[in-house]
Amino acid sequence: MAIYESDPDRAPDDEFEPGTLEHLVAGNTGRMLDHRRTPVKVLGVREETAWFRLRVEGFEDEGAVWDVPFDQVHHYQFARGSRRVKPDTARNYAEAAKRFDRLLAIDPDPAARAATGARVARECVTAAMWLEENSGFLGGGERLHLGERDGSPRLAADLGAWMEERGVADVEEAFAARFVSNPYSGEIVKAHRVVLAELGLAPFRDTVLRDPASLAGAWKRERRERHIVVRLAFLRAFFAAVGVEAVPLFRGIGLRGPYQRRRGHTFVSTSFHRPVAESHYGDGATGLFLADRVPVERLFLTHLETAAMNRQFREAEAVLLEDLSAALF
Repeated sequence: MAIYESDPDRAPDDEFEPGTLEHLVAGNTGRMLDHRRTPVKVLGVREETAWFRLRVEGFEDEGAVWDVPFDQVHHYQFARGSRRVKPDTARNYAEAAKRFDRLLAIDPDPAARAATGARVARECVTAAMWLEENSGFLGGGERLHLGERDGSPRLAADLGAWMEERGVADVEEAFAARFVSNPYSGEIVKAHRVVLAELGLAPFRDTVLRDPASLAGAWKRERRERHIVVRLAFLRAFFAAVGVEAVPLFRGIGLRGPYQRRRGHTFVSTSFHRPVAESHYGDGATGLFLADRVPVERLFLTHLETAAMNRQFREAEAVLLEDLSAALF
């Protein structure tokens, strides 16, 4: 049984042309350059942040709307004969993209990491008492099945109630939905990566943030920090309650050249389910398969407690905080 949807009768690549800034016209249709050629449609352009907005037109994530940086347009192809913007407009888009083509690198600071660890430890005490009194998963006698593709509705309900009580349910819902659909769309996830690095929990190496709203209002640093701390506390308290210190995880990578471990991406996506990891070989000429037991302290979100990870995709995903000292991932 296939892990992901696909179209065996999709049109060949020679009916499309490589994506350029000139293709960013509302209404143009194209495809991602993933191995299944996911269809997309351009909805508009936001020049001040150098994003184009598109809608996914097929497969599990059909209907999802993404904000994609201008400099990622080459990751798409467009139908031959698509409309094009005028050359002057394309040059304006290129200039807009250059404004944000500046590196931001944040290495974890040991002092910040220690301070954050103390915050999480204090919150863990509260989370442990809350779970003992309120958990439908623990109270219902449900068992933990790490290798299955489906998470636990009871545990997801526990997380939702915990996040509501701690005042960050809205952050949790939006963050998880964006991560599952496309963590590179807009800056919901990217700004969280920045804050995680500032807290000393993982490295960040990427371009600068481009939207001031990413760290303002409901998404200001203090609320992002609070979400990170209470989420980590929930997971650590839960796994302590069920007596699990480390979990078996898998990762598959399709390669078209030598393997180079990426640094500074903050998060590492893995799976509890081996066939899911193997499916990520894609159409690479070769594949790399990794398996390891990982301490639960590295877990940031998993399909076990995250309802969004059990909707359109069932990848049994576990998202880790990047650890530069880890041997495999």
